[in-house]
Amino acid sequence: MNNKITLTAISFLANFIMAGFATQFGMLIEPIAEKFAANVNEVASIFSLLNGGALAGTIAAFFFIEKMGIKRMTLISYSLVALSALALHLTSSLQVVMVAMTLIGFCGGIGLCIAGTIVVSVWQEKLQSTMLVVQDATFNIAGVIFPLITTYALTSSLSWSYSYLAVGLVAFVTVIITLFTHFSICEQSSTTQEKQQSEWNLGIISGGIGLFLGMLALYTFLTWAPLFVKQKFDIPFEDAGNIITQYWSAALIGALISTVIVTRVKIHHFLVGIIALAMVITAAIVSTNNLNWIAYLTYGYGFVCAALYNAFIAYGVSFVKKASSKNVSYILISGSAGAMFSPAISSFFERIIGLQTVMYVIPLLYAAIFMLLIVSSRMKSAMEQHSPSVS
Repeated sequence: MNNKITLTAISFLANFIMAGFATQFGMLIEPIAEKFAANVNEVASIFSLLNGGALAGTIAAFFFIEKMGIKRMTLISYSLVALSALALHLTSSLQVVMVAMTLIGFCGGIGLCIAGTIVVSVWQEKLQSTMLVVQDATFNIAGVIFPLITTYALTSSLSWSYSYLAVGLVAFVTVIITLFTHFSICEQSSTTQEKQQSEWNLGIISGGIGLFLGMLALYTFLTWAPLFVKQKFDIPFEDAGNIITQYWSAALIGALISTVIVTRVKIHHFLVGIIALAMVITAAIVSTNNLNWIAYLTYGYGFVCAALYNAFIAYGVSFVKKASSKNVSYILISGSAGAMFSPAISSFFERIIGLQTVMYVIPLLYAAIFMLLIVSSRMKSAMEQHSPSVS
């Protein structure tokens, strides 16, 4: 049991580290630009390198985790993350920052796949779903802790890089823990899966499609909601930007409460419920003419979508007898693609159909996911009747 706990802790740290780099970048754009005498837009583009690296990492994980082994991949990935964080602290070149952030994204993407693979190998049934949802809670907790460290560093006239150095220290600790942890449960599972080949069916494929559409809807909202509120209610952009803070504040609480809910409710019912609520809430956000309601609705939206990411992993892998690293990587690739391409896709349609219409598409995307979940849930029931051994 102690080894299971240590493995699970490593999976949580993987999410904690990725959140540490991703959630505070917006706070560091201006300090980085000042440090390197660079254009703000040029620095902002570095965030795309982090996201692009993460997508490339999840794709790489799809092919290499089973071949190289989970422990070796974990050691390599987080050693590189720790060294990259150190490079960010020591460098005087913006090009080095770009390379380091790309490498961090790449290794972080691999790490997220490793985290999911560990959980689906170590835990089964309802505990598996619970642990996957806890990973989302860990991500959101890091999204609060590391920005606080950044705020302290910047207000204390410390270098911007100290905030990322703190994340690098967590990566180094993860390497140490990994060195002294036995991965026999995961490695045996990986060897068996490689011999038997990964199982694929319409259920797990629907999990990837659902997460792609979910991230497309969510990041369209996060990209355009401030401007939408500003234009619709004619308020300063700074005030409209509070909608993002409201979302993430509620997401932390929602992720913690979702962890408790999933221990008592089947993942299918949980996911159908939060998608239905997201559909209703986003429809209300884009159609209301009462500015006072926007904050309450956004808090609700953040609350219900807090555990969306790993809930879809739990949902997708529930359709196979023994989930493999490729199954997990596929769903993560789908989610990463939805998040990464959402700004480009939504920007393209915003120029054609306008911002108001783009915002109306968000609840329609959730409606499509809802229908997909209903169809795949019925398919799962048919599978269970045909073969009771499928969990």
